[in-house]
Amino acid sequence: MKKIVKTYWQLLIMPVLFLPYQYLNSKVIVEWLGCGCPLVDEQGNEIVNNFNANDFTMLFWSVVALIVIIISIFNMRYLIKWYAKLTYILLIAVGSVYLVMRFCDLMRWK
Repeated sequence: MKKIVKTYWQLLIMPVLFLPYQYLNSKVIVEWLGCGCPLVDEQGNEIVNNFNANDFTMLFWSVVALIVIIISIFNMRYLIKWYAKLTYILLIAVGSVYLVMRFCDLMRWK
């Protein structure tokens, strides 16, 4: 049981951070950077918002996914066979990318 926990504990990082980040996103980050909503000035021209809360969310979750993948690379030492290591890191990478896309979609300001 200890070996399984040592090998897979990093998979909980992203789901555990979801609710605190979602709260922080809605209360602080949107106020700070603005939402991804198009802004229109008095003449009817669209104001371009180059970096907003949606971009910050994508950046945050990408960094978290990279950290999860790096931790997984170090945890591969608990696996013995090369194909198990390859499968492990590929599944971690694909799962992390999927969660990044899903979390960013759920937190997108439109």
